[in-house]
Amino acid sequence: MSLKSCCGKSSDLSSTTQESQKIDESILNKINQILQIVIEENKNLKNYSEKLKSQKKMPFNSNFIPSISPKKYIDRIAKYTEVEESTLIIALIYIDRICEMAKIILTPFNIHRIIFTSILLAIKYNEDIVFDFEFYAQVAGIPLKELKILEIEFSVLLKFKFFVNNRVFENYKLYIDDIEDDENNK
Repeated sequence: MSLKSCCGKSSDLSSTTQESQKIDESILNKINQILQIVIEENKNLKNYSEKLKSQKKMPFNSNFIPSISPKKYIDRIAKYTEVEESTLIIALIYIDRICEMAKIILTPFNIHRIIFTSILLAIKYNEDIVFDFEFYAQVAGIPLKELKILEIEFSVLLKFKFFVNNRVFENYKLYIDDIEDDENNK
């Protein structure tokens, strides 16, 4: 689906104001903590090097670790997209699903692209107002063509299962709420 600017939302990063609805910083910290724990646990997997090689050809994998931390990247996405808290929870569910369904392991080389693509798909599924695709590419710092490829690949790996039932959503929300916010984990 191709999206154009709708509902008067600007597609210029510089015009996004600080007055827009701010998301609670603690959920951003907690989601980052969860993802960092998974990445660290994955490094201890028995066949970590082998799994890294098998994922190397996937479009989510980068040849280098981006200079922006995953936490600052999540903050950037939240700031410019004005994403809702429920959308972030759905994005986390999507990440969990593709890791399970496609046997993807989260690494410092793929986490940024996986984070952004999951949030993009969650926005499209969960929110009433979306920006145009060029804007999302600018926020992600990813060329438009590449972002489209990531979206398609993620959707296929997810087997287009975007629906999240209330029970699953509430379980993830409770899990996130129970995490102690570690503001130092950046």
